[in-house]
Amino acid sequence: MGNNVMVKGSGLNVSMWIRWSLAARTASGTVLAAALGIFLQTGDARAAQVRGIDPAAPVISRQEIVINAPLATIWKIQTGISSWTTWRPTVTAARFDGKLAVGSAFKWEEGGLQITSTVQELAPLHRIVWTGPAQGIDAVHVWQFTETAQGVKVSTEESWSGEVVRANAASLQPLLDSALREWLTRLKATSEASASKASR
Repeated sequence: MGNNVMVKGSGLNVSMWIRWSLAARTASGTVLAAALGIFLQTGDARAAQVRGIDPAAPVISRQEIVINAPLATIWKIQTGISSWTTWRPTVTAARFDGKLAVGSAFKWEEGGLQITSTVQELAPLHRIVWTGPAQGIDAVHVWQFTETAQGVKVSTEESWSGEVVRANAASLQPLLDSALREWLTRLKATSEASASKASR
């Protein structure tokens, strides 16, 4: 990417932020691309319910993984927001009180930032969608859970749109890809460990 890009009125220097993101790594050496989500999943004031990603967005990632654990276990871990800090090391605080429903807002902290995400669609044990425009970037994040003969297939897809994304799509695409793969890998490890412990 060439010159630094500053989103007018946002205070976000995209080039500097991308370099920071690429430099940050977890203990295993994996790029901490999930940090980009903190800019994308913060609040959502849109009245219309969103049911899927933006197919015209300049950055879209689709990832999936098969998890050998009961569907109920996987769903509980993924939607147990208050426990995210126990299996997502980059999340320093997470809290949601009550029952998840369309319109629910949950709060969490990552990378020193306070985040509020809003649920747009919810089908228990099957699908959850949340959204959040922030810093000139508009994201839609979809999670799908499907039982198969090989295990539970967890599919996730996310779209990023907005001026900052159009200007930096080539740099932002690998960050989103890595973030989703990292999240799925940790969900698999946590879910399978929980299932193994429960079967003893």
